Amino acid sequence: MDLIEVALVGIVDVCVSIKGVAGINVKDCDVPAAVACLSADSQFREGGGGVHIAILEDDEDQRDFLVSCLVRQAATVSDFGSVADLQRAMQRQRYDVFVVDWRLPEVSGLSFVQQLRRQLGWGVPILMITASRSEQDVIEALASGADDFLAKPLRPDELQARVQALGRRALARSERDAVELPPYRVDITQRDVTLAGQAVALTDREYALASLFIGHAGELFSRHQLLEMIWGIRGDLTTRTVDTHVSRLRRKLEFDGRHGWRLRSVYQHGYRLEPHRRGA
Repeated sequence: MDLIEVALVGIVDVCVSIKGVAGINVKDCDVPAAVACLSADSQFREGGGGVHIAILEDDEDQRDFLVSCLVRQAATVSDFGSVADLQRAMQRQRYDVFVVDWRLPEVSGLSFVQQLRRQLGWGVPILMITASRSEQDVIEALASGADDFLAKPLRPDELQARVQALGRRALARSERDAVELPPYRVDITQRDVTLAGQAVALTDREYALASLFIGHAGELFSRHQLLEMIWGIRGDLTTRTVDTHVSRLRRKLEFDGRHGWRLRSVYQHGYRLEPHRRGA
């Protein structure tokens, strides 16, 4: 076997491996792009500049394939195998674009996208990936809050182009990354909260709770939801952690009605930040 034959066999092997990784058929394999993706240096996984992309995919091989393709854009890519891992990371880090697989072991990708929308609002682009190509699934994904939808087999160039477009949208919105509920203001970029212009010292989890309540004033959040969204742990665990943190947050941000807002405990349901008139 000469060198050319060896090279061709190697390329076919790459395509075969991709078939197991991302559902790409050998006959449809974009060999140059696939080889470039799989040969990307893993050192760029957590660094490289540009937008910061979070990938949520429980299958390790598929996750590695996504990372390898997206780091070629000079993006910073962080990958997670579970919702809990991503939620914990979100307490410390802000992400510009999310890439979420439809099939997840803990919850469906659709449910997590809806959760992200409740937690982060509509300013962060989300790309959903699935093996299905049905029109109904596309409609369902977009209705759940996804900005774009990509079906397998994944084509590296198309994946990169779609994520790049979402990244441009995220950067265009970055100047507006603040939530205001006078006299409160949440600066998402700096990850701080001010009250009447004065910064309030908060822990990471207190900040996450504050941004959630201020960004969704009037919405009721159960303890189960808060455990999953803020702590990234199962909501059916028996713990007083949520109540303790809410109590501290109420004290620090003076959510007792004096500034027009009260963080109210709704018996057997959860917590809600609601308007409060003095004397009421």
